[in-house]
Order: sequence, then C-alpha cells, then structure tokens
Amino acid sequence: MPDAPPTLSAMLTWADSVPVWWLLLPVVLAAGTLTFFIQRVNVRLRESARLSKAAEQREKFRSHVLELLAHEQPLPTVLDAIVRGVEESNPGMLCTILLLDDSTQTFRAGAAPSVPEFYSRAIETVTIGPGVGSCGTAAYTGQRVVVEDIQTHPYWTPFRDLARQADLRACWSEPIRSGTGQVLGTFAIYHRVPQSPGAEDIQLIEQSAQLAAIAIERARSQEALRLSEARHRLLADNASDVIWTMDLDGRFTYVSPSVERLRGYTPAEVVGQPLENSLTPESARTAREGLQRIVQALNSGKPIGQIPPMELEHPSKHGGSVWTEATISVMHDGDGQFVGVLGVTRDISERRQAQQRMAYLAQHDPLTGLPNRTLLDDRIRQALGRARRESTQVALMFLDLDHFKPINDLHGHAVGDVVLQQAARRISDCLRATDTVARIGGDEFVVLLTVVDQASAAMAVAEKIREALAQPFEIQGLCHEVSCSIGIALYPEHGPGALDLARHADAAMYQAKARGRNQVMLYERPLATGTDQVPRT
Repeated sequence: MPDAPPTLSAMLTWADSVPVWWLLLPVVLAAGTLTFFIQRVNVRLRESARLSKAAEQREKFRSHVLELLAHEQPLPTVLDAIVRGVEESNPGMLCTILLLDDSTQTFRAGAAPSVPEFYSRAIETVTIGPGVGSCGTAAYTGQRVVVEDIQTHPYWTPFRDLARQADLRACWSEPIRSGTGQVLGTFAIYHRVPQSPGAEDIQLIEQSAQLAAIAIERARSQEALRLSEARHRLLADNASDVIWTMDLDGRFTYVSPSVERLRGYTPAEVVGQPLENSLTPESARTAREGLQRIVQALNSGKPIGQIPPMELEHPSKHGGSVWTEATISVMHDGDGQFVGVLGVTRDISERRQAQQRMAYLAQHDPLTGLPNRTLLDDRIRQALGRARRESTQVALMFLDLDHFKPINDLHGHAVGDVVLQQAARRISDCLRATDTVARIGGDEFVVLLTVVDQASAAMAVAEKIREALAQPFEIQGLCHEVSCSIGIALYPEHGPGALDLARHADAAMYQAKARGRNQVMLYERPLATGTDQVPRT
C-alpha cells in the first residue's frame, strides 16, 4: 500500500485583513486522483484579533474624549461624544448620561441622543432612591445596577409602560463617581431586547463612566472658578477699598475700579505706573523702603513675616490729597513661587482728620485756637535751648485782661467768649511769626518772644499789645471796653529756666495790677527780705 501523502498547512489573508491558518488534508481517491480537504484551525487566533481591534477602538475613543477635554470643550459636547462613541462602536446599544442635582436628588439630561425625548423628560422628574429604575437605584446606592429585562424586573415596575413606549427592554447603569467618591450622575446602556452584559460590556461601561466623571469634575471646577472670579470681581468693583497688585519693580499690575472714587484716576491710568506716581514724595519714600525690605527678604530666602500697615498720602486728580492705610501681603503660586505683592488701600481721611483734630486740641485752646499750656511749655523749652546755644535773650510775658469779669456777669459768657477770641487775634497781630501767644485759662494769656535784643524791645511789643487791647470791642451792636496788665521777665537776666521766668513774669503782672492796671511792668528783683508776690487787687 503506498504511503499517505503528507499533511500541508497554509496561511491565507481574507478581505478583512485578518490572517487565518488553514490545514490541508490530502486524500488519494480510487481513481488515483489527489483531493484536499481544507480545515480552518485558528478560530482562537481570529477571536484574539477581534479583541485586539476592539481594544484599539476603545483606546481611540478614549483619546478622542481626552482631546476634547484638553481643548476645554463644553461639558455637553464632551458627554455627547462619549455617548455617541460607545453607540457607534457597538450597534444595538443606546446610551445616556444623567447628571445628579445634589439639592433636589433628581436627574437632568447630560447626553441622550438616541432615546426618545419624552423618555428623557420623564426621567428628569424622578427622585433617586432604592428600586427606582436602574439609574435611580445606581445613583442612590453608588453601585452598578444591571437589569436584563425591564418588563420583568421589580425596579422597573413604575416605569414599564414608559419603557415599553420607548422600546427599551434592558438597562445597565453605572454610577459616575468623583475622585472623592461623590455620585455625580449615571452612565447607562439600553438595549431594545433583553440582554445581559459580558465582560467586555462591563469594561466598556466602567471606562465610559470614568471619562464622564473626568468631564463633569472639570466642568464643575471651571464653574466654581468662574463663580469665584465673578465674586472677587464683584467685590473688587464695588468695594470702597482699593485692591491692587504690584511687581517687585514697584509697578501696579492691577488696580480695582474703586481707585477712581478714591483719587479720581481710572485703573487704566494707574496700571503700569510706578508707585511714585501715586504718592506724595514723602509717602513714596516710605512705600519704596517697605518694598525694598520685601525684595531683600525674597533674595535672601528669609521669611517676610507680617508687614505692618502703612499710612500713605496720595495726590488726587482733582486737587488736594487723600490719606490711606495700605495693608500689604506677598502672593505665591501653587509651587510656592513669588508672583507679586497684593495690597488693600483704605481711605482713612476722616480718621486722619479726627486724629489731627485730637492732636490739635491736645495742644490748643478750643475757644481761641491759640496754643495751650502744653504747647507753650514745649515752645519755651525750644526757645531757651536755642538761646543758650546762641547766647541770645528770650522774653516771657504774662497778660491778664482788666475788667473782664463784669462783661461776663452783665452780658453772659457768649459775649465774653467773643471778647476773648477778638483779644487773641489782636495779640497775635502784634507778634512775629516766630513768637507765640498762648491762652492758659480764663482771661490769662502768655506771650513768648523767642529773640529780643534788649529789655526795651520787649517793652515796646508789650505796649503795642496793651494799646491794641485798649480799643473798644464791638459785639452785637454794643461796645465793650477792657484793658490789660502785662508782666515781663527776660532770660537769662531774670532766671535760667522756664519756671523761674514764669514765676517772675507772673509777679510782674500783679505788680502792674497793683499799680492801677492797664500797665506794662518789667520784673524787678525784690530786696533780699522781700518777695515776688504782691496782693491781688
């Protein structure tokens, strides 16, 4: 019997480009002819190739969605691409993405291009919960829900007619979860016939839900950022304080619109300008020194710490100036790198005026506006210090109005106050700018002549004052007459210090009163057994 012919194998390529191995079995017939039986032997290889192609399609689909996200496409566009991508590669599947409203625990449509519109509208009215369809249950429990036959599953009892009208028979729903596990919505696959998912289907539904989660979280983050920026812009645009940023060169990179209310300049006129253009010279030096301290700390790697607020004066576009308090901090990005200086400037003009008023009242008589005893003592101290250095003379005068009390008694304190105010002006008009007149109480005044050549010069000024106060005071149609008694003491002749001069000038004034008032007396040293004081009359 002849030997059997050998078995042969061959690889053929079909139209779908998938290589297939075949086994050729030769058989010798009775007529002596050779016949081949061809047998396919690589069904498993072909199935492997099919799976590889499906994986390639899924990767292509995933890359397309991620590209949409990278180009910041709107959320509806991305969700629609996810749904259509699954449907195109899996004929027979109808997909939906539902977004969960946290406040109402109801759904709103994300993407559902292939299910009837009436079905989508009906689903949006349903509150999630256990046994509320596939998607309602998945969103409530956070677990995948697979319903192979809608018409027989208890979860769908309330919705069977609705599903029948939409021609939907199976629904597999996967919860869409955020990175923190929060349920954001559901991704669902429907079929028009009862259907159970295979391993590939489960992988597909999980991947699709993950892509949807990325898209939804990105959209929420962008919306949160937009709202945050809008709130900050609203605050900046309507705040009375001026919010600004600056680089290390001292140039403004942003200024809120409230700068126009504060200084009259628009943000466009301020941005890009150096800080010197926005401040008076003295305040600019203060601000520049503060900025330089920040630069030095950054260059040395030392912590900047708390930056004390600065009070700064700004010129106004319409004239004058505005005082502000600037609170400053340093801005860093997410990597800890310096990105600029942030400041908030508040108008403190009223506070500054109140402080100045308080400081003024602490040193001035509120009725006449003249220096009070506190400021007078400081002026005397300065004058005596200069006189000691320069070997010059200083004159101190004590002045008391004569016959002032009857005016108060007969016409009231309102008229008496006017007399004091006019008397203060008359005394001031008799002095040089370097001299001082102070009211120390009642009808008593003190005059400081910072430099006098000799006693006669001081006497001449005192006589000028006496004559000025001897003129009638016309108030409310009435003429009131007063006079004054003036006592003078000289440095260094009548004492080395302020207390000595004050005591001696006061004694000389009472000597003038004792001798008939309306006089000027230069202090005279008493005899060794005498006293400075004389009885008041």
